[in-house]
Amino acid sequence: MLRVADFGIKSAKLPLWFGGHNTCPPGVEYNDVRTRRHNMTALRRILTAAFLLLTFSPAVVHACSCAMGGNGCGHGSLPDDVVVFLGKVTAKIAQAQPTTADVADLSAGYAVHFSVDESFHGGAEANSETVVYTGSGGGDCGYPFLVGTSYLVYASRYKGRLSTSICSGTNPEVVVGGLLKQLRAVRDTGHGFDLFGTVFVLPRGAGFVDQLESQPIDRVPVRAVGKHGSLFSTVTDEHGTYSFVWLPPDTYHLEQDLPAGLAIAHGTEPKPFVIEPDDKRDSSFGCRVDIYVRPDGQISGIVVDATGNGVPGFLTLVPTDPEEAKAAFQRGGLPGDETADGKFSLPQLPPGRYRLVFSPKIGSRVNLQQKFYWPASNAANSGAIEISLGQHVDNVRFEIPLSGLEQLAAPK
Repeated sequence: MLRVADFGIKSAKLPLWFGGHNTCPPGVEYNDVRTRRHNMTALRRILTAAFLLLTFSPAVVHACSCAMGGNGCGHGSLPDDVVVFLGKVTAKIAQAQPTTADVADLSAGYAVHFSVDESFHGGAEANSETVVYTGSGGGDCGYPFLVGTSYLVYASRYKGRLSTSICSGTNPEVVVGGLLKQLRAVRDTGHGFDLFGTVFVLPRGAGFVDQLESQPIDRVPVRAVGKHGSLFSTVTDEHGTYSFVWLPPDTYHLEQDLPAGLAIAHGTEPKPFVIEPDDKRDSSFGCRVDIYVRPDGQISGIVVDATGNGVPGFLTLVPTDPEEAKAAFQRGGLPGDETADGKFSLPQLPPGRYRLVFSPKIGSRVNLQQKFYWPASNAANSGAIEISLGQHVDNVRFEIPLSGLEQLAAPK
């Protein structure tokens, strides 16, 4: 069994806002008011273990599963052997497979060369060149760096070299504007912001490379509203970032006025957060609340048979443009809706031209091999549903030929 102690690694507290994904470790709700102190301690331990284990030795961990904290409040300091910098990838060189069984590093992945623009912790001086090692991707948690792209890198120093992974907090510069602002404040003034974050439109895909398509939104009014009536407001800058230098102790929730046609991404609504009197005594304290946004287009309606009765099944959609359809497939497809009575709703769709795709449910199973399309033809001007930014197309009536259902239900 792999143990952290096997690598001579000592545990250390990590600030909760240091980076990573917007998912909580199972059972930890660090924004919950009643359990915040207990859970913050538990989260620090989980973050430290996950960061050290997966960053130092992903070649030994054969299945990659990260549980990192993104949004939340906290304070603390990074371990001395963690290096944090902003830099651009200048080269990515594949490494040879290790020839000895006792090698527990990243030599089978890539050596990624960076031109360092800014340094925040642990070395990697600005205007210097540095090399960070990472895995090949997939089960070894390697980060898919792209040459020519700037990243905020969290790397660990082990056996004389730097290593990172998708579990370390490393992210493209475009999605960490608020975090960069906090890191610069702590570095340059010794004190960070009480609240900070980034407002941006999520990419269509869910992969790490897809993050490069994220779009920060400027001039978005953001308000921190206290439980006891206090209200503080600001506006995002050109990088989509906002910040509040000081907030009095209270329980807060965020409000934001997004541009027309955009909405908070489903499942990412910012939770209330708490600033307590003791938090004000620590200069490294901060609350990170990023706001994830999607286009608010929608198609809704009902699927019926020739007699007008609703048909249960699974409904999704595909772009009418073949290249866009191929790209959507590679990203994992577009939203779908399993309906018990034929009524459906496909929310948060980006602008585009679409065809509906329906697979009926026979008995207890959806037959995904049988597909009906609406409109039936995929010709460019065949009545495809066209959606502009934020447009809702409702009351769509998708009629399924009865003969198709009869054939599907016939005994074989």
